[in-house]
Amino acid sequence: MNVRLSACGALLWDAGQLVWDDYLDHRQFALADGVERVLRWFAGFRPLDSVREMTDDPGEADHWHKIAAVLADNDVLITENGPRHQREQAIEQAWRPWGPLARAYHFSSRSHAGTAMRTAEQDNEELEAKVLTDPPPPAFWSLPAVSRHALPDADPAVWRHRDLIDVLHRRRSRRCFGGTALPLDVVAALLKTAAGPLPRADGPLTQAGVTLDPGGVLTDSWQRVFKTSPSGGARHPTEVYLYARDVEGLAPGAYHYAAADHSLEYLGRRLDDERLVAAAGDQDWVAGAGALIFYTSVIARNQWKYTFPRVYRALLMDVGHLSQTVYLLATAAGLHITFTAALRDQLVEELLGCDPAGHLVIGTSVIGTAPAR
Repeated sequence: MNVRLSACGALLWDAGQLVWDDYLDHRQFALADGVERVLRWFAGFRPLDSVREMTDDPGEADHWHKIAAVLADNDVLITENGPRHQREQAIEQAWRPWGPLARAYHFSSRSHAGTAMRTAEQDNEELEAKVLTDPPPPAFWSLPAVSRHALPDADPAVWRHRDLIDVLHRRRSRRCFGGTALPLDVVAALLKTAAGPLPRADGPLTQAGVTLDPGGVLTDSWQRVFKTSPSGGARHPTEVYLYARDVEGLAPGAYHYAAADHSLEYLGRRLDDERLVAAAGDQDWVAGAGALIFYTSVIARNQWKYTFPRVYRALLMDVGHLSQTVYLLATAAGLHITFTAALRDQLVEELLGCDPAGHLVIGTSVIGTAPAR
């Protein structure tokens, strides 16, 4: 039979060991020294017995043949026109435009019919014990040694449209903006309503049983915060940054929204319009906006509770939920808005001061006043 190396697996170097990761069936195999020679031999379809041609030594030839047979039995080497080959062909065809790494992530985080699932009770029991020895990362960030700008409280008067169905039907992506500055009270109301914690009615904020703030937010001992948008496990990994291009009362530049006390922390970084457009993927219309709201994900918040890679998907969904809330709030306030993920991540990281190892740039909402009619 003819076999070749599977197209739906990857070689990884892990703790000094070469590992084959079969991401379709979620299996990993530690490879003995020299096995990579067999894998290279079967880069294309060849008869299984051809592996004996790798050497003139009969004993060594038997050794390589036994290894090749084991690899074929475990679909590291796949049989031409066999079920695994046909399955891989369909996947390669469907995912070709996005490349092998995209499909590798998707299928490595795809759950199977027999995937073990935990109950809420099991999660709670484990987390109650974990929080005593391994506290979660902070649910809120506050940056040291930066100037702070207190924001006005959210004024209900900023919402011109208050009926949910009406706002849903009005919502559009609009890439043209008026020449007037964004009112600070509207920006403040939008940020607090979208990204601020909801007040609690049943007591103070606690972390691992320690009282933190008598006027705190709804949370439990492992910082399960609640906001107006849903978040997987109530972890809320999304941090919000404001780039003020033309906002009343704010110096132009980048700010971090400190949700715990409803303030803006000035990062001291400013881009001219040309550089701002470059950071936003050369989308010229961004230069007419009053502000950009950047969404980033702090992966440690989710990893503390969820150690499996599928949860990376939740980071993206969280930003989707939050950015839709911002869409609706901007619409309710009579603003124009468009969300875009077409960013030059590295430029945005430099602007916001994000370490891409664990603080991921995901997307931005571009907001401005409506053009005069």
